[in-house]
Amino acid sequence: MKIADLKKNIDESIYKKIFKTNEIDENCTLLREAIARDKTQYKDIKLKNCWTQNEILYHDSQLWVSFNELLQMNLIHEMHNQSSVDHSDILRTVKIIKRNYYWSSMRKTIDQYIWNCYVCQRSKTSRNKSNDLLQSLSISEQQWQNIVMNFIIDLFDSYNYNAILTVICKLLKEKHYISCIIDDEDITVEKTAEMLLQWVY
Repeated sequence: MKIADLKKNIDESIYKKIFKTNEIDENCTLLREAIARDKTQYKDIKLKNCWTQNEILYHDSQLWVSFNELLQMNLIHEMHNQSSVDHSDILRTVKIIKRNYYWSSMRKTIDQYIWNCYVCQRSKTSRNKSNDLLQSLSISEQQWQNIVMNFIIDLFDSYNYNAILTVICKLLKEKHYISCIIDDEDITVEKTAEMLLQWVY
């Protein structure tokens, strides 16, 4: 493979920066040493498709981009903002960059960049279902027609009661607190109805 082949349709200055950083970066040097020792993995990076030529690290036919986050962001910016693609989506940007470059967790870095791209977010069509108008709740015509009930349980015994039934009128927001006994079998619907008739209605 000729290095000149990588330069097609690539901004010359960003290419030179990546090439130079690849040559001097400490992590790239460690990867080259691991490849020279025929290791199959370095940390979480699989070295199966990695190779070196003239002290430059490659992955398949792609130039390896060092672990320099700023350099990676500059590259994504150059490729994503090209006039020919003008803020392409994630998959297309990945495809364009993968033609010539590679780094570990490449897809994740590109995802983050594009999700934070102001132009993309502004022009992106919303995929969410449009929200309908809120439907107001019906208002009761008389008091204690619509109620909310809740049992407060596991209280200490007081005057032989161990629970409280709270009943709230949704119209007036009036409240009734009814002391009751909840045994091991819990309270039944019939007992609850009896308490409502006795104390509320």
